[in-house]
Amino acid sequence: MHLSSGRAIGIPKLPIVVVAAAVLGLGALGLGLDRSHPIGQQALFVSILGASLLGAGLGLGARWPRVRSNRRELLALAAVVAWRISYFPIMVFSGHVASIGEWLLLGTGILPVVIYPIFLVAVAGLHGAAAIAASWLVDPPRLWLASAVAPAFLLAALISFTTPVDLVLLPDTSVRLTSPVPSARAPEHNPYLERVTAPGYLVSQRVMLVAAGLTYATIPDTPWARTVKGVLEEQFEANPVAPTRTRVQEHYLAYHSAHALIGCRSVESCRTPPRREPQVGAGPPEGGAP
Repeated sequence: MHLSSGRAIGIPKLPIVVVAAAVLGLGALGLGLDRSHPIGQQALFVSILGASLLGAGLGLGARWPRVRSNRRELLALAAVVAWRISYFPIMVFSGHVASIGEWLLLGTGILPVVIYPIFLVAVAGLHGAAAIAASWLVDPPRLWLASAVAPAFLLAALISFTTPVDLVLLPDTSVRLTSPVPSARAPEHNPYLERVTAPGYLVSQRVMLVAAGLTYATIPDTPWARTVKGVLEEQFEANPVAPTRTRVQEHYLAYHSAHALIGCRSVESCRTPPRREPQVGAGPPEGGAP
C-alpha cells in the first residue's frame, strides 16, 4: 500500500535471516541467564542493555532506506532519544511479558518454563518498535502517524524522568548492585494506586504510580512473577518517593531475588534462598521528596 506520492507506508521489513538470528541469539543468551545460579549483576545488566541496543539498531536499520536522505541524520538522533526515553518503561514491560510467558508455559503442564529468553526478545522487539515510531516523528509516511506515537513518547518520558536527577545521558548504570538482594517474598497489596493522590509527588511521579499500579494488578500469580512483584512492593514501601534511577535498581534487586524460582512449577517446590550480594559502593539512599 502506498501514498499518492508513491512513498511506502506500513511496517518496514528486515531480512528474515537477520530477525531469526537476533531472536535465536537472544534466546540462547536468555537461557544462559536462566541457568546461572547465582546470576551475576554485570551479566544481567549487559544482557538487557545489549538487547535494547540491538533492537533499536534493527529498528533504525529497517527504516533507514525509507527515510528521505536529508532527514537520516535526524532519524539517527531521534532513534537515540527514543532509546533513552523508552528504556525503563520497556524494561518493566518486558518483565511483564516474561511473567505472562511464565504463566502460559506453566499452563501447558509439560513445556519447560523460561524467563530471560522471553524477556530479552521482548526488550529487543519493543526497542525496535520504538525506533520505528521515532522515524514516524521525523519523516512520517502518513501525517497521522506522528500524532499517534507522540503521546506514547510523552508518557515514556514522564516515567523515565520523574525527577531532575534522572536527566542524565544513560538510562541504566547498574553494573553492580548497591544494596543486598532482599529475601523472596509474596505480594500483599497494590501500594501504588493508593498513593496517586498522596502529597510529596511530582506530576511525573504520579504518572509512574498509575502505570505501576495498573501493571501490578495484571501480573500473574506464578513463582517468578509473584516474587518480583512482592519484592518491588517491599522496595517501594521502604522508599515511596524516589527517582526513576532508584526504581531501575529496585527492579534488578527483584530479578535477583526471584531468580531461584525460574522454572519452578510452584513456589513450594523451590524454596532456595536467594543470594545476598555484598554492598558495593553504597551511599546514602536515593529518593526523598524531590
